[in-house]
Amino acid sequence: MHGTVEDWARAAASRRAPPHPGDTARLRALRDDRLRRRFLASRLLLRTTLGALADRDPDGIVLARTALGRPYAPDLPELDFSLSHTGSLLAVAVVRGGRVGVDAERPGRPMSVLEHRMCTPHERAGLDARGLRGTARDAELLRLWTLKEAYAKALGTGLRHPPRTFGLDPADPAGRPTLPGTLSTATRTLPDGTVVGVVSAIGFERGSSRSADDEPVP
Repeated sequence: MHGTVEDWARAAASRRAPPHPGDTARLRALRDDRLRRRFLASRLLLRTTLGALADRDPDGIVLARTALGRPYAPDLPELDFSLSHTGSLLAVAVVRGGRVGVDAERPGRPMSVLEHRMCTPHERAGLDARGLRGTARDAELLRLWTLKEAYAKALGTGLRHPPRTFGLDPADPAGRPTLPGTLSTATRTLPDGTVVGVVSAIGFERGSSRSADDEPVP
């Protein structure tokens, strides 16, 4: 699911209700009004999405963060979700009984300048073999970047695994950190050119989806 900060911030303001009790500490820490609006918008989008999937009152859904900042809903352990934002876009991905990560990036970035920081040798060789140059290479690098960011979010390990140290191709000798379950990747390009990458792993015991770092923080 995706939406805009403007639409969801407007919806949050129209409710004319105090912020959710679980959000007050984060709001106090945000001094920039734009960041506060985006935070409120993203929380309403998350709660609305989770409420619809779990048949729950969105206002009753508590959101927490792991020690590494990954959001989760303690009362909905069967649902895993991820949030991304770029510009005014908010994107949410949710899976049941697994792990998921989502990343959204606007088009037009000169990704080739980041290639040596994000690609394994196997991936760079693949780009060369396909003869990709210029904007075509940038577009493929942007697609790969969103998937790698989404994979890292699904892992919930933050920046512990730099993008250049792992590959998503099973044939890549670099390998990748283990994400239990059946791995799926998907890329969607929105009408404005924004690229959204989603990585999910489905089909494993819920307890195995938590690491030692998956502890709540205030």
